[in-house]
Amino acid sequence: MSRRDGFPFAIQVLLWGASNTAAGTATGLAVGAFREGGFEPTVLWISILFGNVVGFTVLIASVVLFPRLRGWAPAARIALLGLALLSGSVAGTAMVLYFFPLFVLRDLRQTLAIVAINGILALVVGGMVHAYESLRWRLQETLREVEEVRLVEARLKEAAARAELSALQARINPHFFFNTLNTISSLLEDDPDKADDVVQSLADLFRYTFRVADADPVPLADELAFVEGYLNIERARFGERLKVIWDVEPDARAVRLPGLVLQPLVENAVGHGIAPVGPGGTVTIRARVRDGMLSVEVADDGVGLAGPGEGMIREGHGLANVSQRLAARYRGRASFVLEPGPGGRGAVARVVMPAALDADVARGAGAVAGTVRG
Repeated sequence: MSRRDGFPFAIQVLLWGASNTAAGTATGLAVGAFREGGFEPTVLWISILFGNVVGFTVLIASVVLFPRLRGWAPAARIALLGLALLSGSVAGTAMVLYFFPLFVLRDLRQTLAIVAINGILALVVGGMVHAYESLRWRLQETLREVEEVRLVEARLKEAAARAELSALQARINPHFFFNTLNTISSLLEDDPDKADDVVQSLADLFRYTFRVADADPVPLADELAFVEGYLNIERARFGERLKVIWDVEPDARAVRLPGLVLQPLVENAVGHGIAPVGPGGTVTIRARVRDGMLSVEVADDGVGLAGPGEGMIREGHGLANVSQRLAARYRGRASFVLEPGPGGRGAVARVVMPAALDADVARGAGAVAGTVRG
């Protein structure tokens, strides 16, 4: 043990030495004041040495012995500590008296009294220090246990949040895949080759969903690639009725977000906005980074909203799952709104969340900027 109470051992020795010397000096002066024959320097020096004998006996016991006896039975610990303190003080006192033989020969009874007093002082001071050290050690153990409990609780909360995200994500996947299977079914009779292409695209989408199934955030660039594959499948259904505009800033592509957040917004725009319109329409996907926040919009110019946008976000649907996942992951730092488009035409789904960048994507990804029509 090289440190106690945050001080290096060398500093502790200096502090104890100064305290011991001060206590011994005070004792020597007091003895000299009441001594017959007046003050004698030898008595002062002997008092200082005795003070250091008692003090350093306690210090050595606290540094070397106390920590090693914590696991012992109380009776054995107290007995061993008492023996160590008593023997140390007696041995130290005898050593001091050895260097002052005239003092011993002059008053043998006083010498024995000093040995006894030093032993009692060592026991008292050592007992107090031991009690303090025991309380401090118990406090440290309690704080350590509290910290361990806090860490376990934090890990459990994190695991629960990840499980919640995975469960919500799993509820989105079947909804999308069932619709895709319906698309394949409708193409098998009219265009088997295109149906085969859709099956291949669906396999690629399956691989992506399995990759993000652990609820770890993914770069927006990956989400955009996934959505592009999804839209390719939808174009097999709608043909020229479905147009897509990509308006994504380069910086936004490197931002990480929960997997499969974007696809339900696009699916809602296609299924509820464009599909009911005979001539079809356009889906616009925008992404911006402003003031440390990522904003992703999916807008359509379809039939619009029949009522308030909140009414479309119903429990069990893809949009509700997106809202719940954002709330579970970002704890109030993200938002999701569905509102009418400009002039009441179509709808706009907007997600805003903290922009955590993916360094690899930021270095190497190209940008999809301006207006690109699909």
